[in-house]
Amino acid sequence: MTEDVPDLDPGALESFIEAYLQLDCQVQSPEGLYSVLSDPREKQYQDSLRYFLDPQKPHGFDETLLETFLECIGIHHHNLQGQHIELETEVQIADAGSDGRIDLVICGGSALSDHPQWAVFLELKVGAIEGKKQTPAYAEADRWNFSWFDSNEIVVDRLTDTAYAYLKRDSADNATANCFQSVAWKDIVAAFNRQLQGSLFDYPHRSVVQLTDFIQSLKETEHMDSPFDEAQLSKRLNLYFEYSDLIKQVEEANSQFESDFEDLSEYLRSNWVARLQETYDFEGSGWLASPSSNAKWQGLLPVYWDQDPLNSDSTIRLYFRHSPTTDSLRNRTLSFRLRLPPQRHVHTTPQGGGQSFNDVFTSLATTEYASRLDEALAAVGVDKTRLGSASALFSKEYPLDAQNLAGSYLEQLDSAVEEFCVDSPDLLILLNEVFEETYRMVFESEPAGEFSGPLQPEG
Repeated sequence: MTEDVPDLDPGALESFIEAYLQLDCQVQSPEGLYSVLSDPREKQYQDSLRYFLDPQKPHGFDETLLETFLECIGIHHHNLQGQHIELETEVQIADAGSDGRIDLVICGGSALSDHPQWAVFLELKVGAIEGKKQTPAYAEADRWNFSWFDSNEIVVDRLTDTAYAYLKRDSADNATANCFQSVAWKDIVAAFNRQLQGSLFDYPHRSVVQLTDFIQSLKETEHMDSPFDEAQLSKRLNLYFEYSDLIKQVEEANSQFESDFEDLSEYLRSNWVARLQETYDFEGSGWLASPSSNAKWQGLLPVYWDQDPLNSDSTIRLYFRHSPTTDSLRNRTLSFRLRLPPQRHVHTTPQGGGQSFNDVFTSLATTEYASRLDEALAAVGVDKTRLGSASALFSKEYPLDAQNLAGSYLEQLDSAVEEFCVDSPDLLILLNEVFEETYRMVFESEPAGEFSGPLQPEG
């Protein structure tokens, strides 16, 4: 560590923990902030969501709440940490003759691109009902007035992924337009509450209070009573002020530990390729190491499993992935998995035969090739298998030594590569058969090049 961890008073810490664990829930809570503000609830919720979901705002939640929110409304975007995110409220349709405004738009993509890659369009309803042809007009819009660096407009046809969600009371009618996913505020409440469980010290206390007030207002919208949670929060915050000096010391220590884990994650992200190249001949074997600036997305694969059938920026890719993230290091576990990307446009768009690459691959893997794959995976001893859906098709976990996280991570990564990429030629050949047959069925052509087989050791 670069700094000394602050000394903690064991007696004070014990007293604090005892008081924290003995909280009762018979405290009268004050009126929530959203109850005294004069703006309409719908406007308050627009502004609150824009603030809490924006990773660039100073609330300290980073991408956590955005990921939680997107998952709650059924949208899964990977690698949010490596993307630029923009949010705007009251976004106007830019099509000629249209003046509709949708409540909130979230866009994401590369900071080097002149246009976002994906967008989520959100209509929020608290008490009002949907206006005449409101969501159908939004669904049919081709262009929107939205700021993305030097551009002030987004074009729907240029987006790789587009989603629409309609947030409403649980008892209210769903959106008129079928493309809008209707989501109840109570589901948002449940998702945010799960994220806050046990997180008093994980995020800035002021932000926790603000988010809790927002959650309570959402509960009022859905007529959800939660006196126990309110009272417990009030008691916890009283404890915070009573033990603020001690908590500050704990937060400083935790901040240093967080920094240490970040440093270790960065070290592993920057060095794993060089370490493997000392042992394995990637170029001579026809294999590719695929590092990423985001620790979550480190990969390696045969070059043959990286194809460009549509001559576009998005390629077909089947690859082995590991993730030296701070979470995996805290859990002292290396997870090695075979990944079929679930969001890439070229993977998910139906082609001439009406099916996408992912649809055909997962279908073949669970029917025609199922028994052979099960046998091959059993021989390797995988921990989890999900051949029927894109993302991690299978995975195996390797324990890390808490006394030597960096060294044991690289050693276990070498073991995983040896086990799956070197010593399992039958599994690789079988996976390649599925890959090739899928490619031929979907794109009606042969993949470029040829499969080179297992990764070979140096020398």
